[in-house]
Amino acid sequence: MAMTGEERARFDRASRFKQQVYLALEDLSRAHGLARVVGAGLFVLIVLNALLVFVDSNPGVPYALSRVFLVFGLASSVCFGVEYLARLWVADLVHAELPPLRARARYALSPMGVIDLLAFLPGLLVFLVPVSPSALNAARIVRLIRLIKLSRYMRGLRSIVRVFRKRRSEIVASFMVLGLLTVTASVLMYQVENPVQPDKFDSVLTGMYWAMTTITSTGYGDLVPVTALGRFVGFATMVLSIGVVAIPAGIFSAGFVSEFRAQDTRSHDAGERPENPDDRDGREG
Repeated sequence: MAMTGEERARFDRASRFKQQVYLALEDLSRAHGLARVVGAGLFVLIVLNALLVFVDSNPGVPYALSRVFLVFGLASSVCFGVEYLARLWVADLVHAELPPLRARARYALSPMGVIDLLAFLPGLLVFLVPVSPSALNAARIVRLIRLIKLSRYMRGLRSIVRVFRKRRSEIVASFMVLGLLTVTASVLMYQVENPVQPDKFDSVLTGMYWAMTTITSTGYGDLVPVTALGRFVGFATMVLSIGVVAIPAGIFSAGFVSEFRAQDTRSHDAGERPENPDDRDGREG
């Protein structure tokens, strides 16, 4: 996405090093040289840490390899801590419309800022402060939060967030209809089947479990109506779910098509991208 005039002006006033840090963290597509290597390295580090959660949780990992994973986890926490501080530093370039202090506060309090903080803070605390084994396991699970950092590098994930924002009223309405069908089907099925299957349909919550597996076409088969009226309720639920479940899917599909068209339009209107500072310096030389 092209910079606004104010963002471009503040970017040009920044030092060359700060520009490179900004490009590495916030605009990798325009980065060159070392900035591009650093940005790509962060991406690879996030992926490796996600894989490490699954590998490190295996009880059959040899002790020597587990020590390697421990060192790698500590090094990753340090790298993500440095990244967090760097993002705080360049926040005034990201939010050029705000004073530097408010821009940094906005980043620190934003959802992605909190995620960046949690990506390194628990990992460092378990090494600096004595903790129980349960707290250590919790810190390992928290590392999964680092996966969310991949959203910065994936256009599709960012598009999902924008679709939710633009279509939130339609999405909420469709899920309300879905919830109404679930509650109605669960209550009806409980009332009909509980007298003949008290061990199976023992509460409305069990009926809701049946309703969700039926509406989503999961059909585990552990709860099955045996009465004629119960089977009729199940048949009606399955028929209605075909249309009800399709509503959110249609909203999401239309939202994604509209969002990608809007992105293409913005890219076309933006024209030429702002020049990279390396290119500018080369021309000046």
